[in-house]
Amino acid sequence: MKAYKFANITVRPYPNMCDVNNKWIFTPEIGVVINVSQKYKAEIVEAIKQKGIEYYHFPLDEEVPDIGWENIKKAVKTLMQYDNTDKHILVHCDGGNHRSRLVVEAFHYAKTGTHFADEYKGYENHLIYDCSSGYLLPLEEVETELKNIK
Repeated sequence: MKAYKFANITVRPYPNMCDVNNKWIFTPEIGVVINVSQKYKAEIVEAIKQKGIEYYHFPLDEEVPDIGWENIKKAVKTLMQYDNTDKHILVHCDGGNHRSRLVVEAFHYAKTGTHFADEYKGYENHLIYDCSSGYLLPLEEVETELKNIK
């Protein structure tokens, strides 16, 4: 689990029912869950919603040419919507190591115009890695589109 200090966001692996019922993971402060995994388990989603937590699903797929750029932008827009609120946001993918961090780092860029320092496979961060590796659009295009998200 990784907490980001620039926003009220935590990244973690895909939750199971034990996680959802664990008061140390799903604390009372969590108000929003953003799932960027392809997984969608109705019983987990229902348990999350029963806690009064808002739930969003923007699946990303590392096997397609752009990972799911439109869903990355939707996730960033949702993060912008809840930024500066009292709601803690939990973003997850399968392992909490790539797609969820990619989305949070894209949000950081949209919010600040700077890249979040989070070394990934020899690159400054996940966003730069994915652009440089051809998984996303070229970095300049990604930066331009992220700057225009409101």
